[in-house]
Amino acid sequence: MAFTTLPEHDDLGAVVPPKARLALYGHEAAFAELIRARSEKRLHHAWLLQGPRGIGKATAAFAFARLLLNARTADGEGATASFFSEDPVIRQIATDAHPGLIHVTRAAQERGSGFRTQITVEEVRRLARFFHATGASDSYRIAIVDPADDMNRNAANALLKMLEEPPDRALFLIVNHTPGRLLPTIRSRCRALRFDPLDPLTLDRTLAAIAPTLSEQERQAMVSASEGSVRRALVMEEHGGIEIVDALEPLLDADRPDWNGIAALADQLTLKGREASFDLAIDSILSTIAKASEAALDAGDGARAARFAALWQSERARIREAVAYNLDRKQVLLTLYNAYHAAAADRFESA
Repeated sequence: MAFTTLPEHDDLGAVVPPKARLALYGHEAAFAELIRARSEKRLHHAWLLQGPRGIGKATAAFAFARLLLNARTADGEGATASFFSEDPVIRQIATDAHPGLIHVTRAAQERGSGFRTQITVEEVRRLARFFHATGASDSYRIAIVDPADDMNRNAANALLKMLEEPPDRALFLIVNHTPGRLLPTIRSRCRALRFDPLDPLTLDRTLAAIAPTLSEQERQAMVSASEGSVRRALVMEEHGGIEIVDALEPLLDADRPDWNGIAALADQLTLKGREASFDLAIDSILSTIAKASEAALDAGDGARAARFAALWQSERARIREAVAYNLDRKQVLLTLYNAYHAAAADRFESA
């Protein structure tokens, strides 16, 4: 049964959003920890669902919320958790109508189209009104913050105050892509739950369930290039991600920067309407930097690993600032490309 859901900032075309998905695939260990905590009556009031973007953390949060709000479960082949679409609890959650659940995310712009770039303090204050309106009861009152990375400082401080003095029977499920983006005081008041990228089989099964029009060949291409992220796979399919990765690979592997090649690619990726393709290119280079750090660590070269890790961190911060101030995207890409080659130059010193 299909649900009519309100638009949200991270919607992917016709793909069903996490709040309306009827099954969670993968993440068995993380989900089992939540179930175990509930059954042993030691369910902490705030959980930090941490892991890379797009791997299913929000889907897991909504799945657990359904269980706590007594939605009927179903037998789903290969699924960690599965639910009956006809259950009224499922419909209420999918349409933002359940009195026991609130979903805090980036709000729509008050004027014009589109969404805000941050979760503001006004959105977090909705939580106070939600808990006051629902009052204390025997049922859980659940707040899903998705993702906490998008909160501005005022919003983060407002959430921290609630975590310090949580209402009775309140449960906070806080989605977090990058731990460094959160206030340490928020992290210290939550129980961290790690989510890892999906393995190829589980990712293929997930894509088959939420994007049934994809062919097996299309899914396999997406699985091999998406690093365990459902969202990355879907964005790559919609915005030519496979072609972008193929174009970047020789540019990154070259023994010196190919300025003509990267400039030509940047010209294409910064055309109007190709924002998602540009983001994929940035993510691909950042992923290459992260893999270089991991490879150096595996080889016992701690200094090189630290250099690439520091580069990843600094470039992430620089790119966030560039986005916030709407700086020239072509220059952002060229600077990142140059920084990678400068860090990787010692690959060829002995050649």
